Amino acid sequence: MSVTPNLRSSVPPEAASRHFDPVLRPDLAALYATRAARLRALAEGHELSAYLALAADMAGAQAACLTDIAPSGPVDPVALAQNGDWPEVLDRMIARLTPRAPDQVAPHLAALSQMPEAARRDAGVALVEGRFDAVDPALAPFLWAALSSRVAQAARAAPLPAAAQQEPADCPICGTAPVASVIHTGDRQGLRYLHCALCECEWHMVRAKCSNCGDSTRLDYLSFDTPEAAIRAEACSACGSYLKVISLERDPGAEVIADDLASLALDAAAGDEGHGRSGFNPFALPAC
Repeated sequence: MSVTPNLRSSVPPEAASRHFDPVLRPDLAALYATRAARLRALAEGHELSAYLALAADMAGAQAACLTDIAPSGPVDPVALAQNGDWPEVLDRMIARLTPRAPDQVAPHLAALSQMPEAARRDAGVALVEGRFDAVDPALAPFLWAALSSRVAQAARAAPLPAAAQQEPADCPICGTAPVASVIHTGDRQGLRYLHCALCECEWHMVRAKCSNCGDSTRLDYLSFDTPEAAIRAEACSACGSYLKVISLERDPGAEVIADDLASLALDAAAGDEGHGRSGFNPFALPAC
């Protein structure tokens, strides 16, 4: 593993000085389709090929099950878990996934299909509250995918929050931790945004500082490749956390959730170095 120290000059001057959107809300249909395609591409020859292919099918099901949602004010994930129509989305996703589900996955889809609505809602509340150990890990990613798609749609119908004095560590729309940082290209060349694990929104954060605690003096960048790798773990010695940085400048084909999931070996290596992840991937939910 290579370790690159913090480089304070990582933000291009023109990116630092120009206007930018504090919050991005990517189109969900395009986002899910891009993710599914990237997961299928990454699955070829990968040691996690079967799971990456299943995740691709889940992203495809999320895209197929999108429906309109009426604006309803600020996003409250717990309220949506308790009262939203996401259990119906889950049923539609199960119906799409079941015909091509691997033998080892079919029993879990059957269990979800038979799961009472009250139990589904209790599990959804536990997930958005971060009580991951309260939910069967074999069922949790499917429950999360259905609930996340509805929270994400609500986030696109909700008003944007007022500009914050400081860039938050968690999503300003729904309050959930990020999956990873994304370095953008195009009109946002060189700008870093954090991608929400639940509502799929992104919020700006300056580069070369810890996305968890804000420290800018004790960062290392870990990777298996060169210091210029497209996927690196930004590890902070101040708070002991890390979060991956996925650069679209270095790999324009990368997709944040897909490439994060396909690089779980880097998470294991960062853990071996004594760092704890400050966010999570919705297809690899924490054990607790």
